[in-house]
Amino acid sequence: MNAVAPCPAEISRVVTELARRFPGVRAWWGEATGEWWAMTRDCFGRDRLIEATDPAELGRRVEAVRSHIPHFARAAQQTGAAARPTTAPRRTSRPAASSNPQYPGHGRHEAPGRRLLFGRR
Repeated sequence: MNAVAPCPAEISRVVTELARRFPGVRAWWGEATGEWWAMTRDCFGRDRLIEATDPAELGRRVEAVRSHIPHFARAAQQTGAAARPTTAPRRTSRPAASSNPQYPGHGRHEAPGRRLLFGRR
């Protein structure tokens, strides 16, 4: 725990500087702990809480966590969007509609008049 708490102007200056250097990072001075704190995201989009004894150390630790963040997650962090890129799922199977002219409009596992288990319809 630090012996002397920084003045409010110093806290404001440090928080503003960290926000400028690292967009999307929230930083604050913990009055109860006497430590500097920051919240950022890691490469998996999870929130990371970082603690340091002085602003320079906090900046180094934030930079270390963010250096492992892929470029798409860093851009999303700045805009507040999702951390992972969204893409349409790949289609791995054939479409459900049959291309068989004998059974138009039926799915590939259906055929008109097919009986169910034990002959019940």
